[in-house]
Amino acid sequence: MKLNLKQADTEIQPQWQPIVGYPCPPEFEPSTWVKLWQQPNPYSHDEALLLCQLTEEEWVAWIPDHGETVLYRYQFF
Repeated sequence: MKLNLKQADTEIQPQWQPIVGYPCPPEFEPSTWVKLWQQPNPYSHDEALLLCQLTEEEWVAWIPDHGETVLYRYQFF
């Protein structure tokens, strides 16, 4: 019995394929209620109403029992 010493052509090129049914992270839009990671004061609510987007990372929001404020994207989910 002889061994076949030829190198097989097994090089596989990686290909990007989307995962069907996997939810994408939510995109926020005005008039959406979001949960806050931390309340701005002990008496305010833990949710905020997004009013308008200032930059990619900043939103003007209204928090019940606190008022209007600017939230950074990392402050809510």
